[in-house]
Amino acid sequence: MWKRKNQPVDERIEKESNRLAAKMYYLMTVLTVALLIVKLLYKVPMYVYALELISLVTSGIYALVSEWKYGILFLKDKDEELLSIHHKVLSKAMMISFWIIITGELLFIFIANKYMEWVELYFVVWGIPALIITFLSIKNGWLIWGTKKKEKTGKKELAKRTAIGALFFGIFMGFPMLFQDGAFQPEGLLWILGMAAGWGIPFYLIFAGIMKVSEKMADKKAVKKEIEDEE
Repeated sequence: MWKRKNQPVDERIEKESNRLAAKMYYLMTVLTVALLIVKLLYKVPMYVYALELISLVTSGIYALVSEWKYGILFLKDKDEELLSIHHKVLSKAMMISFWIIITGELLFIFIANKYMEWVELYFVVWGIPALIITFLSIKNGWLIWGTKKKEKTGKKELAKRTAIGALFFGIFMGFPMLFQDGAFQPEGLLWILGMAAGWGIPFYLIFAGIMKVSEKMADKKAVKKEIEDEE
């Protein structure tokens, strides 16, 4: 049976991933602007749409400054190398915007709890681009561990980061259960651990499953290309 050769991360995969993320940056920007306009039309207080402004300004400034730094800000005709840099910059801008929205969404619950009906719309802003990237990455076999050694290291790192993220989620969501009526509630700790496990375990299993499917897709594409090259 054919086995994928151990090799570094494919440069082509990185370029294609950056190109896709760059497109998703444009999509996130459009969705964020649309949400901002809707909130302005409803005349909500500024702190209710501050997250959109922070996301747009921060990611936009990063993109402009980075492209100016590389000398490609005002270039209309870019060769393959310059396009690669352009996509890489927008890919990072997309991640900046993504994490600002995700983090701000959690803070929104406490800062603007009178306007909770708006928080669900943030799932649209980051959720649609995230689903598109995930689907196409799996389909094209871009999510791969690489070598067996990297797979082992990657799974350990995934487990560690998932545990940290799950604990943060548990504390964030379960903290109110620790103190009720001004008194510490020990059972609140169980609530925090339960929330952490309820988020962390499914996340790890789903992500590991996604990686496995993507690895199979990458194998199929590699076999197909090898056969085409032989012909």
